[in-house]
Amino acid sequence: MEPVICFEMLYPELEPARKIAKISETGFRRVEFWGWRDKDVTAIRNACLENRVGISNFSGHRKGSPVSAATHETFLADLRDSVAVALDLGCSTLMLLTNELDEEGRVVDCFDGIEPDEKCRNARRALERALEETPEGINLVLEPLNTRIDHPGYYLSEMATAVSLIEEIGHPRLKVLADLYHLGVMGENIAGIIDRYIDLIGYIHVADIPGRHEPGTGTMDWRSILSLVKEKGYAGCVGFEYAPLGDSEQSLVRIRELWNEVTG
Repeated sequence: MEPVICFEMLYPELEPARKIAKISETGFRRVEFWGWRDKDVTAIRNACLENRVGISNFSGHRKGSPVSAATHETFLADLRDSVAVALDLGCSTLMLLTNELDEEGRVVDCFDGIEPDEKCRNARRALERALEETPEGINLVLEPLNTRIDHPGYYLSEMATAVSLIEEIGHPRLKVLADLYHLGVMGENIAGIIDRYIDLIGYIHVADIPGRHEPGTGTMDWRSILSLVKEKGYAGCVGFEYAPLGDSEQSLVRIRELWNEVTG
């Protein structure tokens, strides 16, 4: 498995290119971020080349909601644009959501008029079409989010529902993005998820509870959790997607220490 740093909430005073340089100085070789439309993609590409850093993941769409058939064309158009950027940046994984979020992370539309079963059918069809629209070199990961704190009204908030969709579609390029912060906030058994579903997990996100800060600032036993991930044979990316409690650089040092303890 490989550590990845999401630079989105780090070094708020810096542009992405400088964030990448700072992250590389602490020894991390891979980064991720959220949307690309608000960023200078050329500067990001150049910063990655200069600092020998790769991009592991970013948002496949920021518009359109798979749970609403009326927004599928918007969703797919945004995804096609993101695929072009991913190919340009050498990124092989794009993360997908079931609902569109605004810049503050709020659900744009919960589509309360659509029945849950229909939302599920719509999401399944949107994901099937997304796979048809993306080339073999691009993997898609579907992310459940918590509805208790960060994203009220979001459709996909449970691991079991995400797994059901992935299993029904049954495509090797579509898996779950298991954000252990979001799933933990929803009260799910993190060790149980890792033990039962590791083969269906294509990407992992980490942040502590409470607060969504770096590991070691909350109540989660990350040494045990990440050790279990390693023991289960997971060979993918572990993305540290968090808001630093204090200094960004010190948070990266703490993550490096944790990672070294777990991986030896």
